Amino acid sequence: MAFTKKSYEEIQDSVLTQITKGVINEKYTYDLSRSKYKLANTPVKEIVKVEGLVNGSSHIFREGDDYKLTGDMLEWLVNGDKPDNGTTFYANYIFSGPTGITDINPGSVVRTIVSSVSREIEFLYEQLNQVYIAGFIDTATGSALDLVVSILGVERKPAEQASGMVTFGRNTDPGEISVDHETHLHDGKTAYELKSTPVKNIVKIEGTLDGNPRTFEQDVDYVLTGNRVEWLAEGKKPDLNSLFYVDYVAYEQIKVLAGTRVSTYARRPEDTKVFVTSEERILERTPEGRWEADVPVRATAAGKVGNVNAGALIVMPQPLVGVEYVINRGDILTGMDAETDDELRERAKHALEVAGKATLVSLESAVRGVDGVTSVLIEDMPDEVPGVVKIVVFGGKDSEIERVISDTRAAGIRVEFSRPKPVHIDVALTLTIMRGATASRVERDVEAKIRGYLSSLDIGEDVVFSRIVRVVLEVEGVYDINELTIKAYRREGEEVITSTRENIELRSEETAVARTINVLVKTQERGRG
Repeated sequence: MAFTKKSYEEIQDSVLTQITKGVINEKYTYDLSRSKYKLANTPVKEIVKVEGLVNGSSHIFREGDDYKLTGDMLEWLVNGDKPDNGTTFYANYIFSGPTGITDINPGSVVRTIVSSVSREIEFLYEQLNQVYIAGFIDTATGSALDLVVSILGVERKPAEQASGMVTFGRNTDPGEISVDHETHLHDGKTAYELKSTPVKNIVKIEGTLDGNPRTFEQDVDYVLTGNRVEWLAEGKKPDLNSLFYVDYVAYEQIKVLAGTRVSTYARRPEDTKVFVTSEERILERTPEGRWEADVPVRATAAGKVGNVNAGALIVMPQPLVGVEYVINRGDILTGMDAETDDELRERAKHALEVAGKATLVSLESAVRGVDGVTSVLIEDMPDEVPGVVKIVVFGGKDSEIERVISDTRAAGIRVEFSRPKPVHIDVALTLTIMRGATASRVERDVEAKIRGYLSSLDIGEDVVFSRIVRVVLEVEGVYDINELTIKAYRREGEEVITSTRENIELRSEETAVARTINVLVKTQERGRG
């Protein structure tokens, strides 16, 4: 039986009718062959309200247009609205003489009390209505929806924090420390790790050879390989089980500790995005001569609000000793918002299909339910290889996806799981900006808009030229686009696709990955626009 919410006016009318010796919701069944219905309590003084169903919907009939009081009977008028045949209608009416309470006008004592009580009852009806709609998947929201879908074993995907890599570094060599007489036992090994790293150079190595003191020669008896002393096969070596001593110069070790905070730059503190390192790393020399360490980081705020584009993380709120700069050289766009009510409803509705293990839809629904999965492409290949299904997934852990596929696939069906092939997208554009607009802000916002559009594309979805134009023109301060070039790079050896007007078409197993976004701005000339 469906719950029907009553309004404040309906409640108030019903209470006042009862007080004034009336009848509430006296039930009748409408029959097309009858036009008059005798009311049970007589003599009838006044019909207050008649309601029923017209074309399946609740309807309040109008006295004088749809019905009239004839003696003690309710008479339906020929040209008025009437209830659906065979349905129930209800009559509210007042009978006999007054009960002694006659003043029910606004402002009277009775009307004031009834109005107050009716308002509380209306509030109770609203609470009951919320309880009622919270029990259905199409109307429940928030935590109520979580409880409804839990019956099917479905849980809402929580918001995920963005994670990626940032680079800590310095352009000059660290300070040096001298290590004297570091002792090692020559036990027959060919290589010995020095204790203070990273090592710059060895000053000397002393030991004994044939029982006599000896200073060994570098590049003749030994070489320095990384942070190790390696004895050469053709060179002299200390006596077996004797001690040798190494004097050397090492660089000061610069550590980036786990828990180090890095952030974006923003004028307002509330606009800053903060990330925290999750591992400890040590700066090492790069082939270019710099000292750097790539360190994994995770956003402090969950969801897409924590996503950042390449080059955004440049601030160390508490600078590290020995570190001169920090930067994220790639986009960090892995943050995902919590699953919305609509997304959760859609996934829950497919739960029974998943349990059935019989359709491609069930397989897709199951894989989409894996944490971190943002895009799924699934193809049946009956013409190529019967009984084989190809599924391409972006995001999520391989092990979890493979487990879900194994649990969901139909018997006799082989599922080939793969990752999408990246197509790297470079965009170069020249813009005219409005007078007064800040060039650096426009450049930053345009790059963010383009990267956001490209990251939103599903597997196999084309890069649409006009949509890039549209997102750029949405940026405040952009007056016009003078030039726009899109280049797509699949892999080495394949021709680069260049477009100044056409879309970049992707194959079914490919996904677009933003790489370089170059934005050049010019200020609008005076007298134009």
